[in-house]
Amino acid sequence: MKKILIFIGPPGSGKGTQAKLLAQKYGFKHISTGDLLRALSVDAKASAEQKTALEEMKAGKLVPDWLIYELAFEAVKENLASGKGVVLDGAIRNVEQAQKYQDFFEQNGWNDEVAVIEVALSDEEAFNRLTKRRICKNCGEIIPYLSATKDLVDCPKCGGKLIYRQDDKKEIIEARIREQGNEALKPIVDFYEKLGILKVLDGNQTIEKVNAEIFALFE
Repeated sequence: MKKILIFIGPPGSGKGTQAKLLAQKYGFKHISTGDLLRALSVDAKASAEQKTALEEMKAGKLVPDWLIYELAFEAVKENLASGKGVVLDGAIRNVEQAQKYQDFFEQNGWNDEVAVIEVALSDEEAFNRLTKRRICKNCGEIIPYLSATKDLVDCPKCGGKLIYRQDDKKEIIEARIREQGNEALKPIVDFYEKLGILKVLDGNQTIEKVNAEIFALFE
């Protein structure tokens, strides 16, 4: 099995959920750019430059490439050095980033250990999901908008209160989809297709069905 698994897809496709499930099953470290950034936002040691980038992110702008590399590369090195595989999601937002990651993997001798999974979803469905999903105020668990979860009041993981995320407002979601949706993803998809390391799954299915297809890829 590959040691480095990269999930891509538009916002709301469920790539983060699937990355977590895969990491749990195989004992890999789930490295989420979003989680790394949220951890940085409460880190007293964050630099002024990092804090400025975080404020721009809250306004719906893309995170600067240098900050993504700084956080993600260190996390990848640390975990592979300890013998753990890694699962990345939310890390690749443009072809330049994709190439930068490939260069990083090649420099460390990991080029043959990379697999990319696209969880495909239309921009329209992505918008509907993102404007209706919620998050646990206590543990940060993201609760997608599904028939099985739409009536939940408390977090199924820890019992905490479910709230709407501040960055899930309509205007911010529209901006995110313009910058991170399928039009922006196409060059990235083409890049990985040419490398022969891309697998595409239908994100319109239930979490369970997408999850089963992903596991089947590796079993």
